[in-house]
Amino acid sequence: MRTSIRLKILGLTLTPVVLILVTLIGMTTYWASTYSADQLYRKVQADLSVAQGILNILEEKDLSTLNQLSQSRRLKESLKNSDSMRIAQQLYDYKNLHKVDFIRLLPVEGMGDRLLKENSLAKIAAEVMQGQAQVGLQLIDQDEIAMIEPDLIPTMQIKLQVTPRALPVRKSHETRGMFIRALQPVVNLQGEVIAVLDTGRLLNRNNDFVDQIRDLVYRPGTLPAGGIGTVTLFLDDVRISTNVPQEPGILEQGGLTRALGTKVSYDVHRKVLIKGEGWVDRAFVVNDWYISAYKPIEDLSGKRIGMLYTGFLEQPYTSIYHQNLIELIGSIAVVTFISSILVLRSAGLVIQPVRRIHSVVKAVKAGQRKRIGMMENHDELSELAEQFDTMLDLLEERNRQIQQAAEFLEQKVQERTQSLQDKTRELEEHIRLLQATRAQLVTKEKLAALGELTAGIAHEINNPAAVILGNMDLLQAMLGDDAKPVEEEIELIIQQVYRIRALINNLLQYSRPGEYTQSMAPLDINQVAQDMQVLVRHTLEKKALHLELTLNAKTLIEGNTQQLQQVLVNLVMNAANASTGPGHIWLRTSNWYEAGQLRGVLIEVEDKGNGIDADTLPHIFDPFFTTRDNGTGLGLSVCYGIIRRYGGDIQVVSTLGKGTTFTVYLLSEAKFTNSDQSTTEQLLASLSEVQRSQQKTNNG
Repeated sequence: MRTSIRLKILGLTLTPVVLILVTLIGMTTYWASTYSADQLYRKVQADLSVAQGILNILEEKDLSTLNQLSQSRRLKESLKNSDSMRIAQQLYDYKNLHKVDFIRLLPVEGMGDRLLKENSLAKIAAEVMQGQAQVGLQLIDQDEIAMIEPDLIPTMQIKLQVTPRALPVRKSHETRGMFIRALQPVVNLQGEVIAVLDTGRLLNRNNDFVDQIRDLVYRPGTLPAGGIGTVTLFLDDVRISTNVPQEPGILEQGGLTRALGTKVSYDVHRKVLIKGEGWVDRAFVVNDWYISAYKPIEDLSGKRIGMLYTGFLEQPYTSIYHQNLIELIGSIAVVTFISSILVLRSAGLVIQPVRRIHSVVKAVKAGQRKRIGMMENHDELSELAEQFDTMLDLLEERNRQIQQAAEFLEQKVQERTQSLQDKTRELEEHIRLLQATRAQLVTKEKLAALGELTAGIAHEINNPAAVILGNMDLLQAMLGDDAKPVEEEIELIIQQVYRIRALINNLLQYSRPGEYTQSMAPLDINQVAQDMQVLVRHTLEKKALHLELTLNAKTLIEGNTQQLQQVLVNLVMNAANASTGPGHIWLRTSNWYEAGQLRGVLIEVEDKGNGIDADTLPHIFDPFFTTRDNGTGLGLSVCYGIIRRYGGDIQVVSTLGKGTTFTVYLLSEAKFTNSDQSTTEQLLASLSEVQRSQQKTNNG
């Protein structure tokens, strides 16, 4: 496709600009996606640190207030006086004041029995009994909390929910509770531990805890419009305290519920809970993608028991990113469009002389006699136009001379071409006749050798055949009436001996057609076909083949019964050799009509055997050509020779793998021909014509 100079100039001018703009878009996109994402990840990681700090502060606060209670004079006096009523009142006041879920005073006496019943207390009792205060997260199961504070059991239980991209749910409820647990030893004046203060703050369904962190970290204005900041506390991979909405939306709007009992995604579970590593990346949270930060949390014994999470919705930031990218691309497109207009206007002034030259070139190409003439601007294009006009004048003169020479050359070429065409046709005809003659000569040499061999074989076979016939006549005479049970077999033997003599005569006839003739007579081809069945019956039965005859020929033909029987036997035996039984072979006869005139009889022999491939098909009638190891290559050649000498024809249609059909055409009145002699006469006549033509050429 042709491109105008204006577009080329535009391309050369705008290509650097476009490349710079595309590079700018790419770099901006990369920076926006990379550095913006990096800033978001840093923010959410800082948010997680704040959440962890608040959790630590809450733990330290519980321990600090519990320490104050253990050192209060009122408690020590009550312990000294064993005033259980005052102790219970002080613990009740502490529970209400500091919003803990349980508090109790555990005397040192009987601590051993208690440790056997409370597994969570047994894990940390040793340090506390040595006077070391303990605070941190701890899991307490339902059976143990029943001994401490039974009213907490309904709050602890959380129904688990199937969550997308998470591990499957294997139980219906989470019955364990996560507590901020603080234990403070109470000592006497001698520094001996006399009791232990034990408090617990249940984090299951503790909405105040996660909402306090969210309101601190994600204050109004810290997130874009539509942004949702969330905080979650996990027990293992289950959300036990969260402000993540169950459905997309803001939790405080639309009456949405918290996603309690949902599970963390599998990718986060594997990295944080199994590997113990932190997660700062985008993650799928219940129903949408969030910029998320997770870290594992451990209990007082250092065992991973869950995760702490902070994160905010990714979609608002993605929308802002795409909007900024569209605005940037739009601005660049507008700049490029305006630049293209300016470049096109400037290019029009530059290429105006080029257009004038181009119009003259098109006119000259169309056959008009047109010139550029003088240009207004005296520059390189003006010099080019003057030289172009001079070149056109020279070209016109050269074209006139070339036209005259071409006309003269065309006349000579036509004369020579006609002469070569005549010679070529003569040569092709000569080659065809030579090839036919060569093939016939080769065949004659083979047939001459075959004739000598056949003559000797005929002499050797005829003698025992005569002996067989004589002995059969003697056998019939000696047996008399006793020969009647085998009379049919005796007749068959005599017929076959005569058939042997006939086959020898046919072979002599094929090898020496000019010296051997057979008596001809009108005959019924249907009768020949029926008589032929007994000759092929044994072979067909052996191969489980059935010969089906359809005899519809109504006219007689001129021929020799034994020769035509030999043709049918050869065709049927070939069909049998090509078939794999069980199966059928069809032999059909009908009248042969051509141009509405009755010409003779048509015979078809059809099989459903292997077929003949395209390379073999042209050679099947050649003497001594065979594809079978035990074949002589004379069967079809003999058939072809007999039919052609009668003036008839034999044709074959075959499909490889599907079968073959031979069609024989026999005239009502045989017309004996000698194809070898006619071909030789044509060749000699053609060579004489060539000699006369050569003499005329030499004389000319």
